[in-house]
Amino acid sequence: MRRSGRPLAVIAATLLAGASMGAWGAALLPAPAGATACSTSSGNASCTISTSVTVAAGTLTLESSPNLFWAFALDGADQWASGSATALSGCVASAGGTTCSGGSAPRLEVLDATGSGSGWALSAYLSGNDLPTGSVFHFNGTGSATFGNSQNAAISADPFAGTTPGAVCDFASGCTVATPASTCSHPAIGFSSCPTYPVNVATGTGATTQVDLYSAAAGTGKGAVCLASGTATGTGCAGSTTADDFNIGIPSGTAIGTYNTTTITVTASSGP
Repeated sequence: MRRSGRPLAVIAATLLAGASMGAWGAALLPAPAGATACSTSSGNASCTISTSVTVAAGTLTLESSPNLFWAFALDGADQWASGSATALSGCVASAGGTTCSGGSAPRLEVLDATGSGSGWALSAYLSGNDLPTGSVFHFNGTGSATFGNSQNAAISADPFAGTTPGAVCDFASGCTVATPASTCSHPAIGFSSCPTYPVNVATGTGATTQVDLYSAAAGTGKGAVCLASGTATGTGCAGSTTADDFNIGIPSGTAIGTYNTTTITVTASSGP
């Protein structure tokens, strides 16, 4: 039988067998002082097995949906919608906005495998910006109830309440859930204060003028962290509810066309 309570670093066992114990009799006893190391070439009545566990540092990375899609059918009112991770189709003006098919939630996840516990910052900037004139581009912890659908609301009044994005562990990751930092500073990439929501993404215009989307306090955000709520029931944040909404508002008089040269660059940096 097995007795618990032995130190992990050294496992010592003495097997005693005798007629008085029967053919199957056996006992685990503490190794005597000065027991020799176990060997694969010679037998010992008692010996020790040494152990070694090495953990190496990994890197800080992020995973994100590679595309975002918005589609609007003009109806005489300003409209707001959250970006969909998949292309939209069949978009028509409906009561109070635009209804589309094919929408899905985007994913944004930070993987902190450094082991440092330094926390991190997730930032972004735009390049090739061709967003419609007069439009507004926000990042927020909430957005459209159905990805791909829009709602009528004044361009000057974001209909989605300012909400700090939630954070949960990805499936199979015993992460330390990220909590928002109270002090944030990355002057080299353009910010020295923590974000307030919604974040105006359009003010991030270059690698040295980024906007802070989310900063995790030191000691948090270790492991695989989804910007989401609920519980991830599969890898890649599957089963959780996204909390990384990229919301665009367009004026009622926006020129008809396709605007598709804007690129969002997202960066994960060590420390909040």
